[in-house]
Amino acid sequence: MIIDRAFYREAAAMILAVAVVLLIVVTLMTLTLLLGRAARGDQSEAVLYVLLGYQMMAKIDILLPLAFYLGILLTLSRWYRDSEMTVLAACGVGVMHFLKPVTWLALACGFAVLIGAFYLTPLAARQIEQVKMESTQRSEPGLISPGVFTEAQGTGRIVYAEKAAKNGDLEGIFVSSMEQDRQGVLIAKSGQPFTDGKTGDKFLALRDGVLYDGEPGTADYRILEFAVYSLRIEPKKPTEAPVPTAGLPTLDLLSQYSDRNVGAELHWRLGKTIALFVLMLYAVAISYTDVRRGQMSNLFAAIVVYFVYSNLLGVGETMLQNGRVPLALGLWWVHGVMALVAAYLLWRRAHNRPLIALPAVWSRG
Repeated sequence: MIIDRAFYREAAAMILAVAVVLLIVVTLMTLTLLLGRAARGDQSEAVLYVLLGYQMMAKIDILLPLAFYLGILLTLSRWYRDSEMTVLAACGVGVMHFLKPVTWLALACGFAVLIGAFYLTPLAARQIEQVKMESTQRSEPGLISPGVFTEAQGTGRIVYAEKAAKNGDLEGIFVSSMEQDRQGVLIAKSGQPFTDGKTGDKFLALRDGVLYDGEPGTADYRILEFAVYSLRIEPKKPTEAPVPTAGLPTLDLLSQYSDRNVGAELHWRLGKTIALFVLMLYAVAISYTDVRRGQMSNLFAAIVVYFVYSNLLGVGETMLQNGRVPLALGLWWVHGVMALVAAYLLWRRAHNRPLIALPAVWSRG
């Protein structure tokens, strides 16, 4: 049908446009957060963009339902605003006709959300923990951010460098450490990491510096100038990153379903796909608008619905974890309530009634 093909074409373009906008916004917000952590020295700059990629992968199953929801809403709103829906209604094509093409689009998007929720997001969660663990196990020069005091985990050594090159060379180095109950401070103009060919131990060759050893004012306090000082970099024992519940593979969730946290995670993953089909009903019901209403009235209502729905899902997951809701019920009660409300609003829209029935006194006023 010509109408369906036109709707498919415009709705798909709108969903894609909204998805791109949401992805850009979320990417910028996530990048700002990661840059702040790197500036504080909480993580290495070398893994910054790797973490950003995995963070974006983990958000596909959240961004896509929202993009689909807003894309359908904006498409139908444009048809209402330009009186195309009025012309179609005069030809016998009502709003309920669009449930079929919207459902087909929802099935396509739902399949992508299903893959994201049950495979991509858990995989990204595991990789994020692994990257964070590997970044903390890197050698001290690799953890140094220029202009930031960095504490080496396990040694208590504090390192600062004014400049750090990509090959690991450092300039303007300050090192403070406590060894055998003696405070030591090293200041050097430059430093280069190297590995001993015989033992395989890693060192930092500090050049043209001064060593302050001991407590100032005591008899054993020393000040030593050096041309080259080899500072040993303590190796870190490799450890395996812990797998959070959100990163467990779906098959592992099914085998451990009796655990409340695991069961809540499984319902949460499934709920992302179900929510897309419930939001589909709201998009069709709330899409009605006209010139007098303006372009933002129904969009505001749609955003309120989305936040109420997402917050209810979050509350439902917490109640599952706390044992206040049985695992058999899961999050179905949230989906059921929201679906019933959406069906009621859609029924009123199909019968050309206002979505909210006001009292007669109010309507006359």
